[in-house]
Amino acid sequence: MVIVLSVRRLFCHNQACQRRTFAEQIPGLTIRYGRRTPLLRSLLEKLAVALAGRAGARLAGQLQAMTSRSTMLRLLMALPDPHAATPRVLGVDDFALRRGQVYGIVLVDCQTSKPVELLAGREAQPLADWRRRTPAWR
Repeated sequence: MVIVLSVRRLFCHNQACQRRTFAEQIPGLTIRYGRRTPLLRSLLEKLAVALAGRAGARLAGQLQAMTSRSTMLRLLMALPDPHAATPRVLGVDDFALRRGQVYGIVLVDCQTSKPVELLAGREAQPLADWRRRTPAWR
């Protein structure tokens, strides 16, 4: 789809201003320096979250929104991290990165089975320090 849009171009006559011209923006349709509408960007971000690189670019092409795998990954990396809820049940276990040499502690949310934190060492002190640093577990 091609949208033919006429907008006003505004000029700044102040000599101290670095910008000479300004283009009018249409809310929800245009953004400054944007090559995509906010709606298309939102669609591509959702594809990037679901499929990421090549697969996301392939599906976007099928939807007539041509983009590259690099763009899909860039859109994905630009998104903020989702808010992680404080786990109600916390599991603690130790693991070995290299047996007999390097150990760590993994903290797991027992309800979702997702890792919460990785701590260095396998003694109790790193866990006690983490509990003091983390407001929800004081």
